[in-house]
Amino acid sequence: MDKKDPESDTSALGCVFSGGWTLLSLPLWIAAFALLAVSTMWTSRLFAIALICLLPVPLNLLHWRRTSRKIVAGLLLVAGSSALLVCKQKAQKAPGTRGDAARLVHHENVSGLFGVANLVAEVDQFALRSYVMAATNPDLSWQRASDLRRITNDLYRDLSLDPQLSSLPSLLGSTYREMLGLKPSPGPLFTYIPSSSSSGPPGKKIAIVLLHGSLGNFQGSWLLWKKLADSTGVAIVAPTFATGKWSQEGGRAAIAQAREFCIQHPDIDEERLVLAGISEAGIGVLHEAAVAPREWEKLLLISPLIEQQTINSQPFIDGWRDRQVMIITGEQDTSASGKSIRAAQATMESFEMRPTTHYLPSGDPFLFLSEWSSVQKLIQPWLVKP
Repeated sequence: MDKKDPESDTSALGCVFSGGWTLLSLPLWIAAFALLAVSTMWTSRLFAIALICLLPVPLNLLHWRRTSRKIVAGLLLVAGSSALLVCKQKAQKAPGTRGDAARLVHHENVSGLFGVANLVAEVDQFALRSYVMAATNPDLSWQRASDLRRITNDLYRDLSLDPQLSSLPSLLGSTYREMLGLKPSPGPLFTYIPSSSSSGPPGKKIAIVLLHGSLGNFQGSWLLWKKLADSTGVAIVAPTFATGKWSQEGGRAAIAQAREFCIQHPDIDEERLVLAGISEAGIGVLHEAAVAPREWEKLLLISPLIEQQTINSQPFIDGWRDRQVMIITGEQDTSASGKSIRAAQATMESFEMRPTTHYLPSGDPFLFLSEWSSVQKLIQPWLVKP
């Protein structure tokens, strides 16, 4: 009797492939089921289902001689591919055109806008990330992570009603690429130029060049800054740089692209550019301010991380004497962050810089999300302060 060829799934090569694929795909399995559990949008659930259908297909190929396995693999492939196709069609959003008030401006070195980050709704990406951050970040409790999910759910519900912003694609792909170990590079600019009929003085507009923090250049923040722009008439220009380590290689190039956009735009006053940063971006703002002080009129820092040595440096002292900075943060007397901000304020005052510092009662690390109405009221009059 002829010996049968060993089944591919029990051969040495089959065992290696099976074990390797199981290990490699395990994080994707976990992410798919977690996304399915936390999602609020049907497109996100559909993407999770697509992953669950497609991940077993390679293992079924090991049993290709069996008709039942062929049928199962075929059904899974069709179901998963169809779900992905629907997600991709839903994700096909346009970056806008030159005449749009809100649009994305991208450069030659920017990767495609319609990456995986657009296949899952940003609100659900944040829901998933909140659990990961609560598990890995000792400064973020489970209760605060729950509060963050509630805030972002409300924020993205409002964003879905804004036709100017909801039609734009997500820019979080660059954030995930850096998390995977890829070298960060400058990404697209989010720009919002309110119409001339908006509030604010006549003439060219003040522009806020906004550097995002580790959460990335996410759409929910655009809605908040758009509210400020509509109430004051200022322009918002937000560059993208992965997880917001702006002082690293490529960060200054991203900031330069944003500044060049402001200089070239006919409605923006290039002499009135405010450099702003949230959280980790505070380091990047101060570094840029020390290197190129005359390119910016004012500085704005919200819940910032601060490197004292930058403020102590002679270029920063010489460049910002008798000039303005606003710092808005939570009341955190006992935390390292709170102490560093007070030390920075004292140093600024010692060389006659003009800091305006506000310590809000909240200790929320996501202050600009949870207390935006208070933050906006503080920023508005300061923007036009001589």
